Amino acid sequence: MKRRKRALAGLLAALLTLTVAGCSGGSGDKETETPAGDSGGEHSTASQTSSDDFQKNLHQTIRRLGGYPSFLETDAGYYMGYGWLYYIEKATGKASVVCGKPDCDHTDRDTCNAIIEEITLLTIGDRIYYAGADNDPREVKSVALNATEHQVVQELKFQEISASQSSYDLPIYHRGYVYYVSDDILYRVKLGGAKDSAEALWSPADAGSTQSQGNLVDYSPNGIRYTLWADGDTLYFMANVQTMDGTHKDVLFQCGLDGGDVRQVWVTPDADTVGEWETTGVSVSQWYITNGSIYFYLSGNDYYRTDLSTGETEKLADTHEQTQYGSAVFSDESMCLLSETPGDRSANATNESLIRRGGDAIYLYDLDGTYRKEISLEKVAEEVGDNLEIALLMVDGTHVYFQVTTTSYSTQHGFPVGNVGSETLWRANLETGEVSQIYQLR
Repeated sequence: MKRRKRALAGLLAALLTLTVAGCSGGSGDKETETPAGDSGGEHSTASQTSSDDFQKNLHQTIRRLGGYPSFLETDAGYYMGYGWLYYIEKATGKASVVCGKPDCDHTDRDTCNAIIEEITLLTIGDRIYYAGADNDPREVKSVALNATEHQVVQELKFQEISASQSSYDLPIYHRGYVYYVSDDILYRVKLGGAKDSAEALWSPADAGSTQSQGNLVDYSPNGIRYTLWADGDTLYFMANVQTMDGTHKDVLFQCGLDGGDVRQVWVTPDADTVGEWETTGVSVSQWYITNGSIYFYLSGNDYYRTDLSTGETEKLADTHEQTQYGSAVFSDESMCLLSETPGDRSANATNESLIRRGGDAIYLYDLDGTYRKEISLEKVAEEVGDNLEIALLMVDGTHVYFQVTTTSYSTQHGFPVGNVGSETLWRANLETGEVSQIYQLR
């Protein structure tokens, strides 16, 4: 499994004046069945429904390019992609590798059905669709619910302006379309559609060329990262804009799925507006868009909401009263905040001290900022040990899911070298606060 560091660079400010082609697509639900399990048995077969809309709470914005699991929800459970394909039952928390091959130990990458690339999961009918592999999501692939019958569904149309094709983010799926970016051009194509049927929703005037736009942006297409998002009838994309004075800002753009101009609707707030935080003036620690508003958490600061139609920003909660630093995950109902110890940013920092470590509690808020409860993570340390790195993955209506990694350090050539000891998958019940390990990933 490859780990990827999210690189951020410039975006052309001229996007504000671009006009997108019409975008439309029907919504609906698809009936599915639960998968056959690993060699230990099979899951029961039951009818499930998977929404045709972008599954927002499963695409947490900070974790997407960080080598963390990706998820796809059905009524009865979750498929999880993390080098292997897993299935997690919602009711019991039981997790298993989805392989479908008798007596397979899921270690041979050439023979195990469950071995898949590091992926983003797109949608589900009678098959699972996914894209994104080795930093180059040129194809959409699919697999049967028991992880057999791996197929290439379609090839994505990519520009050949740069050899590296580094200007992209992982594709998303929404209402029948796959949305993706290649060398600054945002495309959409019907799931399963022909390569040449991809539509360009917008494109800069001279895609692929380094450009300057007044005193705002120094723009190079080979360094751009876009985070794509969909909320109802609106498509969003976030980019970290490099200004001419060398500073950066997260900037959010939107267009309607039924056509309209690309326009800027939000930018990272300044310190004189909301105060200082860990990456003051550069980027927010986590954001989530629903019902026309962006909700964002600032590590070292607090929790805010901006109405994207009016631009009005309000503080929803003084989260620093619970934990000075942390990371968050969202759903349409909740925000979960993990207390954390930030990495050492000083000049004398070592590789070990740079690591951001998960803390001893998760704090539950309603999306509107109402504080609900503290969920203790003492059990995690008791069962796993010290040197824990905890990463929140996603939250649904009943549980928050998180990954726990243990790391030991040795010295090589005078420098500390981290060695991953174990990776486990956990969840915490939002109602009872019960915390349980549900799978040993490594």
